Amino acid sequence: MPVNNMDKTNISNSGSEGPLTGKVTIGIAGMSCDNCAKRVERTLRALAGVKEVTVDRAGAVAQVTFDSSMVTIPAMRDALLKSGYESVDPTDSSR
Repeated sequence: MPVNNMDKTNISNSGSEGPLTGKVTIGIAGMSCDNCAKRVERTLRALAGVKEVTVDRAGAVAQVTFDSSMVTIPAMRDALLKSGYESVDPTDSSR
């Protein structure tokens, strides 16, 4: 039997396919100045599906919120490599 008057609770729990939001922290080797951090941010923001980027130059990491149906983590790492930065394990302290 169809439901005609769905409230927001029912809509959010209806199982409909929506964007799949993911969050990832990517370690970045090679950032040595604020301009590097800005370049990393621009590179990641340019990818379709990336919703939010926060770059911590001192910590050498980027935190990215993204729609996983539009962009993948390997695609983000690839874009960083093409822009001159290597993605690394964010827990690796040898950078």
